[in-house]
Amino acid sequence: MKEQAIQKINKIGKISSIITLITKILVGVGIAITLISAIICFVIPEELLKVSVVGDMVVEMDYGSMGMSLSDSEVQQARESLVVEMAGEEPEFTEVDITENKIIMKGNVEQLSFTMRDVAGVLVLALVTLAMTFVTLIFIGALCKAFRDCQSPFEERVIQKMQQFAYALIPWTIVATVSNSVSDSIMNHKISLNFTLDLGVVLIVLVVLVLVHIFKYGAVLQQESDETL
Repeated sequence: MKEQAIQKINKIGKISSIITLITKILVGVGIAITLISAIICFVIPEELLKVSVVGDMVVEMDYGSMGMSLSDSEVQQARESLVVEMAGEEPEFTEVDITENKIIMKGNVEQLSFTMRDVAGVLVLALVTLAMTFVTLIFIGALCKAFRDCQSPFEERVIQKMQQFAYALIPWTIVATVSNSVSDSIMNHKISLNFTLDLGVVLIVLVVLVLVHIFKYGAVLQQESDETL
């Protein structure tokens, strides 16, 4: 039974290693394409191309479809306090209609404006993200190889690679926090300080670290068992 379990772990590690290798190749190709695109955007004169998207905007929220409704006093309060922002700018609404079950706002807004330099900046940010992904895949690959070659999942090498993988995920919490803010700052030509913590990444890091300590405890129990036998 023990031997079968080890064989399954080795097999999963082998399959995971192959998948990780394929993913690394794809990410490597993405890095090359993004780098070339960023260089081209930096070389092209900034004034050569400027894109501005301007148009009519209609914002409609039908909360009545969810069985919700506002009282007369709530409708009045909403009309007095309603503030809407889009892409960091406050659009000029020409018509605002608030009823007990629906809000309709109409107006004109410049939705997007960017040059080739802005595109290049976003590509650089994407390049950093892809590079971090590649580094993380290296640690994942090392962990998969450790499972592929191990004689026990509680080996020191397996635990070490798992711990390194957990630490490799920590920079993702920083990147996930600032990436949206930086991209908004680039595309909107103003500093945006809207930082949001990606709880999903934080949760994954914590789970992996907990598994590391569980495996360390399992290694101690296995060592005590072997010494007893």
